Amino acid sequence: MPDQRLPLPPFGKELIARLQSTSPPWPIMICFGRDAWQRARQWHCNPTVWALVCPSDSAPVQYRWPVLDLVLIVDWQQDRATGHDEVMALVKVLLGYGAESVTVLPSWVDFSQLAVEYDARLPVGERWVQVREEIVVYRLDVDRDD
Repeated sequence: MPDQRLPLPPFGKELIARLQSTSPPWPIMICFGRDAWQRARQWHCNPTVWALVCPSDSAPVQYRWPVLDLVLIVDWQQDRATGHDEVMALVKVLLGYGAESVTVLPSWVDFSQLAVEYDARLPVGERWVQVREEIVVYRLDVDRDD
């Protein structure tokens, strides 16, 4: 059970109100990294989407995330404070709060460039090398009796 004494992330109170409306937002963006506040305000211009901010000067565990059963997209702009380890910590926290899925979108990446390259100099089995971040979707692996 989440600690109800923790504060909501920026724009969290508005998200809760919007989720109770007749046309709740979908998907929910989590702006993380460089210019997160500005990007969230830009997302708010889209009437079908809502955005929360994970400030880079605080850890994701310092907030109570209202994301139960929601589809989330982390709009990630890498900077010195928000590298791969930090975005993975955010993903774990969001899944811990019951998000249906968390898609990490590295917004600075040029997706027209190759994500992996073949390096014949490396040992067999290690020759395909990731050379840029990719879009990745995370979900909790839950056992279902279907």
